[in-house]
Amino acid sequence: MKHVTEPVKQFSENSKFDLYSTAWLPAYDPTGEHLAVTRISPTGETTSLFVVDEGKPAHAILEQKGLILAPGWSPDGKQIVVGVGIFTAFLDFEAGGKKPIDAVNGGAQVGIVNSDGTGFHIVTSGSNNNAFASFGPDGKHIVYRTLGPTEQGLRIMNLEDHSVKVLTSEWDNFPVWSPSGDSIAFIRRTGSDFQVFTVHPDGTGMTQLTHTKGNEAHLAWSPDGERLLFTSSRMGFKDEALLVGAPQPYGEIFVMRKDGTEVEQLTDDQWEEGGPAWQPHKPLSAAVTSPSN
Repeated sequence: MKHVTEPVKQFSENSKFDLYSTAWLPAYDPTGEHLAVTRISPTGETTSLFVVDEGKPAHAILEQKGLILAPGWSPDGKQIVVGVGIFTAFLDFEAGGKKPIDAVNGGAQVGIVNSDGTGFHIVTSGSNNNAFASFGPDGKHIVYRTLGPTEQGLRIMNLEDHSVKVLTSEWDNFPVWSPSGDSIAFIRRTGSDFQVFTVHPDGTGMTQLTHTKGNEAHLAWSPDGERLLFTSSRMGFKDEALLVGAPQPYGEIFVMRKDGTEVEQLTDDQWEEGGPAWQPHKPLSAAVTSPSN
């Protein structure tokens, strides 16, 4: 498996978008000049968080045992929120194994680090798997998912006093806070499928945006908050699921308006495309995906 860190331009069938591939679950800062990605060591024992400054080589700012996943920048670009922990399903796939995974899945926690690598600290606690966090536009709150034997759903934490509010109680994941602050998009399991939903931060206005068979995953807002990038298996699985036994062969990258209309397919190849990010200073021309080939 390749581990590319700096973005590499790919062919795009849609003239409105430039597509680039990079490492796992990338995220741009608000200026669009700094990209955060994670790279797993060949043994799978450690993960490094890298920052790529536009036009410059990547530099590591944090290394942890287990995994560092799904970085998200604060609105002022001074901090990065990440999930850190074991994530046993993910690491078992990286190592080529296939063993049963429990609900807690390694007991990951949410951490925050300064963009220069200083000040790393954990903000969640407990036996649940807490991960996939996103800053609110005020920089004072994060939304994240929790999963464990006794509770699940999305939580909003006030970073000033660490108080936590229950936002949802279903099997929900990958929350991303809109730039305007009035909406949180996320993935919900509905039966055997996974769909895109949005909800207001106060818990009202729950809306289902997609109604497809299969898996929707990995969301990213456009800088103006009018569109959502997401990954979907709606076109069917292709070669990757057979060749490498990927545990989550989602398929292709799509984009739609925030109300679920005007859905467009952006990628079409045999590999899993996942973890899209949107480059802020190019509001309709840059998406970054995580390569699996």
